[in-house]
Amino acid sequence: MDRQHLAPVVRLRPVLRDRHAVRAATPSALLTGALLTGLALALSACETVPPPPAAAQQPAAGLPDGPSKPFSSGKGWTVTIHTPPGGKPFCVAERGIPVGQNAAPRLSFRTAAAESGFILSGFTPSDSGATVKPGERYDLAVMSDLGPRLSLSARGLPNGSLYVAVPTKGFLEEMEPLARAHRVSFRSSGLGDIGTMLLSGSSWAINASDECRILHAES
Repeated sequence: MDRQHLAPVVRLRPVLRDRHAVRAATPSALLTGALLTGLALALSACETVPPPPAAAQQPAAGLPDGPSKPFSSGKGWTVTIHTPPGGKPFCVAERGIPVGQNAAPRLSFRTAAAESGFILSGFTPSDSGATVKPGERYDLAVMSDLGPRLSLSARGLPNGSLYVAVPTKGFLEEMEPLARAHRVSFRSSGLGDIGTMLLSGSSWAINASDECRILHAES
């Protein structure tokens, strides 16, 4: 075969990049990757997580109550037995409102197996704007005409009354100043002057309510 008719053989040589160009490109790629990573972290950090919903505040509970039946009466007081549905029975000693004392506070004694005490109701606090807040704790000063001054702790009830609780085992001892007094006044630093009331027959009411508790509320 005639050599002049043969096509020349072309050999392709690999193109070698300049080492300086390779070295210059490598830091740029790393920097770009670092920037992208940092941007992703910044965006994730900026995402706000909504706080969990606040738990609904439970209303302050009042004292349990239930159907009542009479136990005894005397000295202007009436003692009744109350049986809450699914709860333990308790006794209450209340007095009718004397004539001319509609605006005076009312006092009722409550006795149960573990906790007893008294409820102060029917009063209007003297301080302007002061109202009984359910569940709130109030200091209660009790000044009687016969006996020492008492410093007690009361809890506000949903109906605007104040409840003073004492352990049942010390009920008679704690209520002795109220049993002997004929006239008593109440005051609280958070509510002001609460009022003054007569306690005729209170000794009978306290003892009768405790007797009712022994017979009917200890089961």
